[in-house]
Amino acid sequence: MRKGKILVIDDDEDILRLVSQSLKTRGFDVVTAAAGMDGIALCGTEHPDLVILDVELPDRDGTDVCQEIRRTSLVPIIFLTVRTEETDVVLGLGVGADSYITKPFRISELVARVEAFLRRETVYAERKKHRTVVNVKDLSLDLSAYELHKGEDTISLTATEFRLLRALAEHKDQVLTRDQLLDHVWDLRADGIYTRTVDVHIGRLRRKIEDDPSRPRYIVTVAGLGYKMPS
Repeated sequence: MRKGKILVIDDDEDILRLVSQSLKTRGFDVVTAAAGMDGIALCGTEHPDLVILDVELPDRDGTDVCQEIRRTSLVPIIFLTVRTEETDVVLGLGVGADSYITKPFRISELVARVEAFLRRETVYAERKKHRTVVNVKDLSLDLSAYELHKGEDTISLTATEFRLLRALAEHKDQVLTRDQLLDHVWDLRADGIYTRTVDVHIGRLRRKIEDDPSRPRYIVTVAGLGYKMPS
């Protein structure tokens, strides 16, 4: 049974071989690229279910590659990075990555993250068979079509952005802490820089749905607690 196709973009041959073999052993199809431009091209022709992207590439910075992929695809992207500074990780998430793992990493952790992402994608695909719409103000979140509508406009969201907005919309008027959102959306423990993952994705959502992101009315911050969507 096919579990999904993974595109791995990394110029380290040892990492490409290790990640590729580990994923294939668990039933995934794997395609690889050793440079950013090759990875962008493969993303367009192979249509992977998930991309694992190294930040340090020989021809283009991984953040540039991520932005290029995001022009045409909402595929989940996991960054591999040796840049442990918070500003570097936040930059990666800000340009469209869904999650990240720092090098050196345990292959078991990376495979678990891949499986968690695709497991959630399978669940959402199954729910498309049952039409459900969640409304907040003039936002309409169609869980079956995997679409967000604001009035007459359709707003494109990545899978992670969709899950984050859904978690907030289904708990409208309730405050969800960063820890709760990490659990709902990423299945991550709430420590260190992971809490910033929530903040960066909230910022991305606000830029897409708010009339004025500096004065949000759809997703508001509750100081010292977390975020909520007022009805």
